[in-house]
Amino acid sequence: MKFGQVDDMDLVDFKLPIIGEETKTILSNLKSSSKLNFYFGAPGWSDQKFKGIIYPAKTPAKNFLSEYSKQFNSIEVNATRYGTPKENVLKKWYDSVNETFKFSMKVPQVITHRKDINDYTAKIKMDEFLMAVHRLGDKSGISFAVMAKYFDASKFKDLKLFVNSWPVDIPLAIEFRNASWFEENNIKKWQNLFLEKNITPVITDTPGRRDVAHFNLVNNNLFIRYVGDFNHPSDLLRIKLWSDKVKEFISLGINNIWFYVHQPGENRERILSFYNTLIPNMNKILKTNIPLLKNYSIF
Repeated sequence: MKFGQVDDMDLVDFKLPIIGEETKTILSNLKSSSKLNFYFGAPGWSDQKFKGIIYPAKTPAKNFLSEYSKQFNSIEVNATRYGTPKENVLKKWYDSVNETFKFSMKVPQVITHRKDINDYTAKIKMDEFLMAVHRLGDKSGISFAVMAKYFDASKFKDLKLFVNSWPVDIPLAIEFRNASWFEENNIKKWQNLFLEKNITPVITDTPGRRDVAHFNLVNNNLFIRYVGDFNHPSDLLRIKLWSDKVKEFISLGINNIWFYVHQPGENRERILSFYNTLIPNMNKILKTNIPLLKNYSIF
């Protein structure tokens, strides 16, 4: 994810926002489960650089997803931005992972990046995508729509129509990229809409756009897309900040944490170091026993 990347990480203030009273009030009215779930992963499984680090060195490409699922319990499927997978591909995905694994698929950009996200073609493509989600069954996580940068708050009526046409039984998260959505007079409008329709707001923690790291939540899901570079010391600080924030959200009733990490393309294997620092914190907070990722470079 190049969105929000900067040349000099030293100039970024990574402090996370406080949780506002509006969000606290909304969360206080939710029915919370005692079971806590931490779903985590990368934006893909096909990176050759994972071989010899996250996968065994001689892993053939056809087994990448299977090996990925032995390390992570979820995945942000960015590849679906280019189109909906065919039925045979979805079956192969389904059969390659264990029964608790979750696929969170990105809504194709042929839908989200149209001049009119509700036109006839968008609806046809949405039906195709929703059928794919249905085929993944209990291994489907939260589908997420990344709205185009030019999709601004003046399009609220289009957003409302889009959300109203989404099936209530299929979880959806939405990421805004246009800054206008985070202006004070616009936040309440979409937060109320998301609350009504049970849409999860995506929280994007990326260095160059601190406005999209917001906490205008409406349900039991904390969905985080994190952009970092474990070669920089800021990641250690950010892990501490997120650990503290997750603990606070759990105290408010959040019980599903979805955490997807993006590393720069040439350094994606550093995701192992990131999670092996984050996971012990999550185990302590969630009272779980998630194993560390296996590092195949030391075998």
